[in-house]
Amino acid sequence: MADDLDTKDEIAEATQDLRDALHEVNGRVEETVAKLRPGGGIRKHPLTTAWVAGALGFALGAESAEVGLIGLVLLGGAILLSHGRKISNSDEIKRA
Repeated sequence: MADDLDTKDEIAEATQDLRDALHEVNGRVEETVAKLRPGGGIRKHPLTTAWVAGALGFALGAESAEVGLIGLVLLGGAILLSHGRKISNSDEIKRA
């Protein structure tokens, strides 16, 4: 009889541990999904997003190779601009 009570207690503890672990994993998944949503990046960097969209449209819609190359250069500039902003923002955060 005592073994049955001990077993039931162990099962109840294990069940609670599993629920706690599941809750923690769900929290982490929600955080990761929130980071991966494209809307956040667009809202945070609207100018850079517009540059990238314009450069891609320019490069992909070009009928000649020279114009497409200009579009790719613009796209590279937009990416560098975006990367430069991230570095400068992280430097400001470190200084504060």
